Amino acid sequence: MNLFDLEKRDAPFDSYEAYTNHLFACVDLRLSGYIDRLMHLFANENGGFKNVLYPDIEIARDLCEQHVTEFRSKQSPAPVSAEENNFEEDLPEDLLAIFSEFSDSSAVSEPAEPELSLEEMLEYVDHRASITQISLPLYRICKKLEFSPFTTFCFACALLSSTQTSYASVFQVVNQNGSLSAPSIESAARVFYGDAFTITGAYGRMSLALEQLKPLLPLQVNTVMPFSTILSPDKRIIDFLFGDHPLRIDEAYDRFFSRLTDDTQLDPFLANQQVLDALTISYNDGCRIFSLFGDEGSGRKFTIRHFCQQQGLSCVSINCAKLFVYDFRFVEQALWSAARECILTDACVCLDNLSYREEEKDKFFGYMDLAFGRFTRQGLTVFTTSKEKMPLKQMTTLDFTQLELPTPSYSEREEVWQYYAKPYTLGADVDLSELATKFLFTPGKIRDALRQARSLAAMSKYIDIPRASLFQSCNNQMSHELTQKATRIAANFGWDDIVMNPDQRLALKNACDQLIYRKQVYEQWNYIKKYPYGRGLSVLLFGAPGTGKSMCAQVIAHEMNLELYRVDLSKVVDKYVGETEKAISMIFREAKKCNVVLFFDECDTLFAKRSDDGGSNQSSNNNKTALLLQEVEAYDGVSVLATNYKHNIDPAFFRRMKFIVEFQFPDVTTRKVLWETTIPKTTPLAEDVDIDFLAERFEFVGGNIKNCILNAAFLAAADPEAGGEVHMQHYLQAIKYEFVKTGKVFTRADFEPYAHLVL
Repeated sequence: MNLFDLEKRDAPFDSYEAYTNHLFACVDLRLSGYIDRLMHLFANENGGFKNVLYPDIEIARDLCEQHVTEFRSKQSPAPVSAEENNFEEDLPEDLLAIFSEFSDSSAVSEPAEPELSLEEMLEYVDHRASITQISLPLYRICKKLEFSPFTTFCFACALLSSTQTSYASVFQVVNQNGSLSAPSIESAARVFYGDAFTITGAYGRMSLALEQLKPLLPLQVNTVMPFSTILSPDKRIIDFLFGDHPLRIDEAYDRFFSRLTDDTQLDPFLANQQVLDALTISYNDGCRIFSLFGDEGSGRKFTIRHFCQQQGLSCVSINCAKLFVYDFRFVEQALWSAARECILTDACVCLDNLSYREEEKDKFFGYMDLAFGRFTRQGLTVFTTSKEKMPLKQMTTLDFTQLELPTPSYSEREEVWQYYAKPYTLGADVDLSELATKFLFTPGKIRDALRQARSLAAMSKYIDIPRASLFQSCNNQMSHELTQKATRIAANFGWDDIVMNPDQRLALKNACDQLIYRKQVYEQWNYIKKYPYGRGLSVLLFGAPGTGKSMCAQVIAHEMNLELYRVDLSKVVDKYVGETEKAISMIFREAKKCNVVLFFDECDTLFAKRSDDGGSNQSSNNNKTALLLQEVEAYDGVSVLATNYKHNIDPAFFRRMKFIVEFQFPDVTTRKVLWETTIPKTTPLAEDVDIDFLAERFEFVGGNIKNCILNAAFLAAADPEAGGEVHMQHYLQAIKYEFVKTGKVFTRADFEPYAHLVL
């Protein structure tokens, strides 16, 4: 009698359990026959371990036969009921005689069906599984990895040994080793082939099985005796095949892996649609390695999610920044586990958070080469995501596609602002087009800015989100990397607070207009096609110390409602070759995200003239200057450079500056205005204060005047005879201190007719 009902050969399985029962029955039947032959061998005293193994053999054989019997009972038709058995007893004797005669004359003996071979039984199971519509995870994996019948048999043996403790004794007998409770490639082959087994005859299939099982099972292959490799599925495989949560990440590596895709509804593609289109075209052309790079929030993983949704894939993400700090063996095993996750769940893989330091370059490149080889060997699609463009040619010889997700255009940013602002109630003073113009944000930054603005507004007890909360939230998106190299300066001064001549004021207002009307010129008038490069605003301020250059930078930032960051040159300039250039690039890259005003005070330190004296130090300085030239011109935001020594700056900078404003030494009229505007209106001035004399006699710049006014106020406050007012003598005394501080020689004549007040 056949183990399987051949009449059901073309019938699908009605459950996953029915499929696994049929597959495991093949193993049980073969194990029973193999152990039975071992028993005869030992009974004839041909076995070397008769006294030790013979009792265990009986137990193992009985267990397998019991499983086969239970399986057969499930497949056989239902027993005849008692009523049907008593049917003939109720008939008259004459009818019984007629039926008996008819039965004897019509009885035809049916020939017994030949017993199926093991491979025929496996083919029977495979055929029924192929026409089954319900999910069969075990069958799907075997077909996906193109398992041969022998490999499938090995895998089924391994699953039985790992899921049912009673099989431990079975495989101890099969292995003829009491310490081995799981099958090996060789022992599985001996069971599969039976008496026909020979090493040379089975070598090809055993070798193939070993290679086919490597991506699925954590095999510890003995390179000297490879077929002695034990087949023991780990918990992840068992959970996937039979657990309630088959998509749960391998617990051994869940701190490094995560599911990038899920069933949630994705937001529409509002920016950089061309990147997704290019990705799809390249994928259809056969490319399987893709590198996406761009600023934080640019949509690198968002693009991957959309791509996977289009292709019907899922994606496993690996945090490489956390993983690649471990040693080679650990990383190799983790990458193997990640590849298996992708195989089990029909996923692609994303190598996320890629970055490296120069001293770890070789190690990083080695890990990347290992990862590409591991994943592409299994036919998996690989994505990499990073802020900067990765040198993939140095990491792999395989074909790849690199795509940048640039900062969205103005129209795209405005559309993104409008989309993500839908769930929020904005104040009447909020203009989303203004935000799209001033902040060159990626979609992720825009979404985060709105979320944080809602929290800020709630903390301030606003029902609607006001403009101030939105701007504060936008400025809070600034990366900590920039704050390590630059200092934020509060831009509190406006046009009314700064004193300058009409030409200077006009030049600076024209400079600000380039930012205010950027949308109209570049977007609406389509100047962006003719001027794709150098669309930012760069201003060079030069003049004597104290003439108001730093204050002017605050005015520009204040009028544009932008954050002002003064670059800390001590943290930028580095003694190691190449580190200064990295810092410069990072400053402009991070500043671009929040569209801040970059202020380079004493810029001649960095923007020095280039020369060709052939020295290594000079060559390094030339590189810094050249890089700064490129970064300033490429920066789409506002960069303000100030210097006291215009002649020290490389002439190439003058061409790249949109505006150059000279801060001249103030004349008498300007100095009078400086004195009058810098002294607070609430200052209690005595009647003897002569502002005209102070402005005409002392040739100070604004910075000196500011110091004198502040020092005079403190002198008056500490003078018990001042009567709570600031007198002329206090200003003259403060001027005297300023002369001493600056090293300027003064005489009594400089203070006449008020010399008696201070000398």
